[in-house]
Amino acid sequence: MKGKSLLEVIFVFVLFEIIFMVYKSTELLRTEVQLSGWSYLAGSVMIIIPGLILIAARKPTSVYGLSLTNWKETLDSGMIFALVRGFISIGIGIGLFMLLRMTLPTSIDTLKSVILSVIILYIVITLLNNRDKTRDPENPPSPVSNILWLIVLLLIPIVVGLFANKLTFKVISTVVWQFIFSGFGEEFFFRGYIQSRVNEEFGRPFSFMGVNFGIGLVVSTLLFGLGHILNPFSPFTGHYELAWWWGVSSCVTGFIFGLVREKTGSIIPSSIAHGLPDAIGEPFALMFSL
Repeated sequence: MKGKSLLEVIFVFVLFEIIFMVYKSTELLRTEVQLSGWSYLAGSVMIIIPGLILIAARKPTSVYGLSLTNWKETLDSGMIFALVRGFISIGIGIGLFMLLRMTLPTSIDTLKSVILSVIILYIVITLLNNRDKTRDPENPPSPVSNILWLIVLLLIPIVVGLFANKLTFKVISTVVWQFIFSGFGEEFFFRGYIQSRVNEEFGRPFSFMGVNFGIGLVVSTLLFGLGHILNPFSPFTGHYELAWWWGVSSCVTGFIFGLVREKTGSIIPSSIAHGLPDAIGEPFALMFSL
């Protein structure tokens, strides 16, 4: 039946959202958030559900962008992507905030995020395309420096918090949550499972900036945005708020993550770029109330 993959991924997405909404009404979630600032159980479910589907389908992990083939190149791509995203979205974003010393209206802040995301998209895809032209398959980039930089960057908020006497368990928890569960967890669910599953059925007949993609990218982008729109929605506790502007900016960001996943054939670059900047920025915001 044509469209089977669409029905499947929508069903899985709705199932996760229902589970999460029910869980948001429990005392266990409130306890989790009070202690760690985040829900590790909800984040684990986001990884477990597509993981079980992958196991049940008995498909190669490479189908979902989990292959370690060419992992040195994908790690390098991830660090390039993360540094560009971090510098532009966090560096420029915080710089504008401090310069203006004011809180921008939600619509203007969203427009700013969209514009910065478009800049990130152009720079990242251009850099990756140029790197492909000059890459020597016989001499892949050394992973040592990338791994060391990754560790150092993740330790920055912890070290700063320690010396500023602002280090708490929630700060450490935020680093872990943002990098592993927000970064790799969400990328595995949306770009690894949803995008790849739809691509299996419909292929990748379109092209943008030299990158082939298909309906899977569109579906994963829209569901990623919808998931963020529904984040504050909790009918079992009487909260019916919808984060529309957050959903708009998340769609644009999700498109970038999805396009890089198509470009590299792996979710490693998008996972690093998704998790690393937030694992640095969020703890600083928590410690210094930026």
